[in-house]
Amino acid sequence: MAQEYIVIKEKTEQSGLIALSKSVFESIAKISVEEVEGCFLVDNSKKAVVCKIINNRLHVNVEAKVKYGVNVNRTCEDIQDRITQNIQLMTNLKCGSVDVKISGFVF
Repeated sequence: MAQEYIVIKEKTEQSGLIALSKSVFESIAKISVEEVEGCFLVDNSKKAVVCKIINNRLHVNVEAKVKYGVNVNRTCEDIQDRITQNIQLMTNLKCGSVDVKISGFVF
């Protein structure tokens, strides 16, 4: 089974272990995508945001649609920047990678 959390602070004599579940990072990523203008999460049976934790490093995959006429490259960069900034601000953790897949347009 894959690791379901990232250790933020190791257990010491004075305090316990501090770890965050990958669902926390998925929620932060979803909120971040919704903040980008002209971008919408894919609404289907698959998860639009998937976080994987490999070797205590966070990897985020996002599948989205963009509004027709919007610059796709710039929107993808905005999504990546917003997700990495929000995760770092809220958890003080840097993402290993943020991959964005644009699967269509909204007219």
